[in-house]
Amino acid sequence: MARGTTFGELIEMLKLECGLDPDPALSLNMRPQMELMLKREYERLYQEFDWPFLRVFPDLLTQAGERFYDVPAEMDLERIETVDYYWGNRWFPLTRGISQLDYNTYNPDLGVRVDPTFKWDIKYTGPKAQVELWPIPNSDGNKVRFTGIKKKTELVDTTSRCDLDDMMIVLFCASEYLASRGSKAAGTKQQKAVERYRLMAGRSITTRNNSFNMNNQQKPDPRFASRSPLVAYVRNP
Repeated sequence: MARGTTFGELIEMLKLECGLDPDPALSLNMRPQMELMLKREYERLYQEFDWPFLRVFPDLLTQAGERFYDVPAEMDLERIETVDYYWGNRWFPLTRGISQLDYNTYNPDLGVRVDPTFKWDIKYTGPKAQVELWPIPNSDGNKVRFTGIKKKTELVDTTSRCDLDDMMIVLFCASEYLASRGSKAAGTKQQKAVERYRLMAGRSITTRNNSFNMNNQQKPDPRFASRSPLVAYVRNP
């Protein structure tokens, strides 16, 4: 069992776990319900834990005078963990959250530009969310690196490949399906599903070295405490 299983394979696995005949003609009326359960459990399990194998590190480059930037296409907007700025041959963490006091210091509406950037946030600029950098960069090509969880692959057809462990998803769905039909096997499936989840999540934690724990609580970034003073270059147009 593994990740990368197709949606079609997940459906067949679920049929077998529920004791249904794998013949499509005999279980055709169950398919819509099973597809819905698989998609829902996939979404729940994706949201419930920061799976480290889904972590990505896309970059964007600053543009002089540019305040807003598109969120990297592969990133889940709600799952951005850290943003770092490359300056003076070192990476520095940017603080999330831009206040009115910040705008009073370096006002982007007046076109004030500063290197380096200190903060970031998500702002809706019309029809979509974008990344705001503060202060507005004064130069091109400075690298901003995002760390976070990528958007999951959606299960849109039978060839779509699931990003999470197939057995974990199938067991949770089988437990729900059997429980809805009063089957005594539902409890056993639920126990196996929980055990599988704990195994997958625990294995992810013990085989990586990062700043998150089992409760998805972020530990303080030690680079803030040891951060060297930075020189700001201010430009008023």
